[in-house]
Amino acid sequence: MERRVFKRYDADLLPEDVTRVKLIFPDKYEIEAGILDISSHGLRVSIPSSSVFLSIPQKDESVKIIFTATQLQVIGRCIYLMNGSSGSMLLGFYVLDPNDQSKLSKIMDTTY
Repeated sequence: MERRVFKRYDADLLPEDVTRVKLIFPDKYEIEAGILDISSHGLRVSIPSSSVFLSIPQKDESVKIIFTATQLQVIGRCIYLMNGSSGSMLLGFYVLDPNDQSKLSKIMDTTY
C-alpha cells in the first residue's frame, strides 16, 4: 500500500540538468550526487561508488542540498541511508521547511 501523500517523480522524467546536486554535510564535507526521485517534500539521491566518503550524515542530521544547474538550495533531514547496487550509497532526505518545499514544487512545476 502506498503511504506517500505527495506525488514522487522519477529522475528519468527530469531534465538532465536538474538531476545533479551537491550535498554539504554537517562537517562541511561536499560531495556530488544524482537524484533518483523527487517530490515537493523530499528527494532520494545516489552517491556513486567512485566517490570517496570522508563522512556520511547520520539519520536525522540536516544536509544542505544545492541543485548544481540552478544553485537552488534547500535543507533536507536525512531519513535513511543504505548501500545501493555496485557499491553506491542511497540517501533519502525529507524537506521540513515550507519555503524549501515551495522551491522543490517550483522545480517540478517548471519540469512537468
